Amino acid sequence: MAGRDAVTTEDLTSGVSQAQDPSSSFADNAYLTYLVPAETDLDLDRVFRDADSNRSILESIEQRDALFFDETVNVLLVLKCPWLGERELQAQFRRLVISLQAQVVNGSVPGRDSPPAAETIFTGHVQDVTDPFIVVDEEESDSEGDGASQHVYAVWSMPVFLARPRMRPQGPAVVFSASVSLRPEVAAKLNARAGTGYLQSGLPASINLLESFAYDPALDGVKPRLSALRVSRVAPVTRQQDLMAHLRALPQLRLAIFPVAHTRIRFSRPNTAPPSSAIIALLEIDFTPHFECDVLLDDIKLLTPDGTVDSLNDEAAMKLPLSCVSHDHVTFLYHVQPHQQLDTSPKALTGNLDIAISASVQVTAGVCVPRLSMAWNTTLDFATPVNPSFGPSAETGIQRAHRPSHLSIGSASAVTPLKSPSVTQPDALPGLEASATRTETAVPDLGITMSFTGPSEPIYPGDIFSWTVYVVNRSRDKTSARPPRKLALVAVPKRRRNDVRTVRPPSTASRRRGEKEVADAVLDENVLHAMQKNSVVDSPDLVCLSADTRVGPLAPGACHVAEMQFLALREGIVGVEAIRVVDLASQEHVDIRDLPTTIVEPAAA
Repeated sequence: MAGRDAVTTEDLTSGVSQAQDPSSSFADNAYLTYLVPAETDLDLDRVFRDADSNRSILESIEQRDALFFDETVNVLLVLKCPWLGERELQAQFRRLVISLQAQVVNGSVPGRDSPPAAETIFTGHVQDVTDPFIVVDEEESDSEGDGASQHVYAVWSMPVFLARPRMRPQGPAVVFSASVSLRPEVAAKLNARAGTGYLQSGLPASINLLESFAYDPALDGVKPRLSALRVSRVAPVTRQQDLMAHLRALPQLRLAIFPVAHTRIRFSRPNTAPPSSAIIALLEIDFTPHFECDVLLDDIKLLTPDGTVDSLNDEAAMKLPLSCVSHDHVTFLYHVQPHQQLDTSPKALTGNLDIAISASVQVTAGVCVPRLSMAWNTTLDFATPVNPSFGPSAETGIQRAHRPSHLSIGSASAVTPLKSPSVTQPDALPGLEASATRTETAVPDLGITMSFTGPSEPIYPGDIFSWTVYVVNRSRDKTSARPPRKLALVAVPKRRRNDVRTVRPPSTASRRRGEKEVADAVLDENVLHAMQKNSVVDSPDLVCLSADTRVGPLAPGACHVAEMQFLALREGIVGVEAIRVVDLASQEHVDIRDLPTTIVEPAAA
């Protein structure tokens, strides 16, 4: 190389006139490539000024070989084009359209013919293409006597946030794909003359649909004209896209990508007397083994408009910034206290919590320091449990005018849920009589709390409404070998207590002495009477549309929100007999009968 200078666009001088059309020379000889530099805050002026003259421009920039989820990387888009002079280069840069796309692609699984899953996480284009960083490079020509040729490197930097995909990553990699095009010059000239009301000179006229009437003697020499553009569909955008010239570019850039940390937040209630509506939030951060450097937790923010959040991490070892390494598991505690309010409706007892975490990965101290940013939100439940242990009540008892909104299942003195009877019974669900004959034995604390919330808006016959079920596994035995709980919620409809199968009564027909014994009549009047009497069935008031609602797996301290849909069939106070909670692992079940009261209003006339 004969020389290399890093300059701005204003410092360019006029170049030698090209033998061919400058626009054609620019489109034929330009080439776009892109890379992710290893230095986080890259100074292009310093990099190109201190670059080795024996190496190419791109080799002077050290590149990343792996990326991390939740980080923002600066992708450098480098366009190599021939030297055309300042004015002509500016004209060509104004016509450029540079777009960039990033996809997360799973690794190929051996034995599967289907292509690996892919998901697009970023799509964008360069906003200001007229102000790139310009590097002038003079290269020696291969042919003898031609001297040296000058090339211009235009560099743009585009920030790309590497969000986590919705799909499950399996050996993922991020694939960058960029494209560059030139808008047509004709479109630019037409835009410059917009509003003049005149067509551009030299453009061909459209077809005259009334050309055949030009020599009609009835028109007395008048030649009518109707342009085809007045009746035809005009699509200038499509024509403009067809006229765009696509420049050569690097097909794709593929880099491995890994998660640095997995986060989870759990909630627990302080065991105080009297019960409090405050919540203890446990923010867990689990660092993966995909990196071999330190990670600094810079900042953690928990904000909610429905209360105040106080940090319980006052120890010196938990102060931020906190240095962590791979395989670390850190838990932060926060006390969430709701605002004092008079409204005690179910909607007023819920809130939203926003969590934001920022960290930096010290890949190379002071040089390569990727910055991570994680943010999400979750739901808070400030409802105070009426009877958290579901055991014997205290001496004062439960003093409440209405039914409790939620109860816990199981305690140290709770009743043992019964195993479901055999499926050979007439009903698919066990009979309600089996639940009434449960026995009391000492069993471990199940610690499952369920909260049912009904709709607040009016319900009319034929409407479909939902119950929101908030399930919390309050079990504290984390070291036990018991697997996470998997539950099923089944609505048991209301049935009559005497709703049993029809049994044919014995015939009471008498026979005279001496007559031969004959079989009973096929249609005995007593049988008909019994069948008619037992055929009376109460019509249901409510139909559950969620036949089998699954919840779980629920680890200790985890929560889950589910919905059960119902269809109201008649007006009045309606409901179901119970909500049966079935443990899918042990097939044990328990019935919850304290449910929200649903009132169906009369339909408007």
